[in-house]
Amino acid sequence: MLLHCKRDELRKLWIEGIEHKHVLNLLDEIENIKQVPQKLQQYTGSKHYLIATDMLVSAVESLEGPLLQVEGLSDLRLELHSKKMNMHLVLIDELHRHLYIKSTSKVGQRNKEKGRISSHVKDASAMPLLDVTNLSTPRKFLDSSQFSTTGNSSGRDVSLMEIKEDLELDPEENSSVFMGILIKGLAKLRKIPETIKAIQDRLEQELKQIVKRSTTQVADGGYQRGENIVQENQPRLLLELLELLFDKFNAVAAAHAIVLGHLQQTVSSPSSQYDSDIKLYDMADVWVKIQDVLQ
Repeated sequence: MLLHCKRDELRKLWIEGIEHKHVLNLLDEIENIKQVPQKLQQYTGSKHYLIATDMLVSAVESLEGPLLQVEGLSDLRLELHSKKMNMHLVLIDELHRHLYIKSTSKVGQRNKEKGRISSHVKDASAMPLLDVTNLSTPRKFLDSSQFSTTGNSSGRDVSLMEIKEDLELDPEENSSVFMGILIKGLAKLRKIPETIKAIQDRLEQELKQIVKRSTTQVADGGYQRGENIVQENQPRLLLELLELLFDKFNAVAAAHAIVLGHLQQTVSSPSSQYDSDIKLYDMADVWVKIQDVLQ
């Protein structure tokens, strides 16, 4: 009888110990979740988006799961849920910045250097006029042999599973890796279909913005070399613009090839939450839009 009583008492103490441990774990989890908004601001500010996304998704799952009935967390739950609903917009904007601005920034710098060198070597007024009738048309400029982006094949071959985020490094140092991180974050948010749609919807407008920026760049470069945009200078400036656009659009196409590689790995992954029939855009879509914009 005495042993039976002690056994019941021990069982009661054991259950109380488990409950106490569970309460302590919940308190720790609540304390950690309360720090999420501040940490989220810190990580997004430093562009460590994958860590930020993982933390945000995990926090929302806890707040809408084990901590759903905890009083005093309703405001935090609404705040983090709202951030989660809008996080993909931030990632998509960052992706487009790398697709169209970051990818072409070095191209612009190279052409500036080329312009400065040519201005020292030749007097612009002494250059012969070009016959614009012999200039390559945009469609000829985009010869099929130029569609290759073999220089970036290593970026496309990077396994998305191997891409990690390092808090000690500049996340944007390697654009290919950074775009992979953005795709992983968007997959974590289950926003891959929205990402594909955004890329398709914004493609033409982004390309037109490149044309606009490049036109301004060429005109400014001519002005700095002391050239006026008069009739005698127009053929040369037009050729310079076409060459610049050709280089920039090749860079954009290479960036798209990398993103497509990341997207294909995401939707075909065994752990993918998406239907295998999800429709991606392809490089033909990109080049068709480029040709349309140049015509």
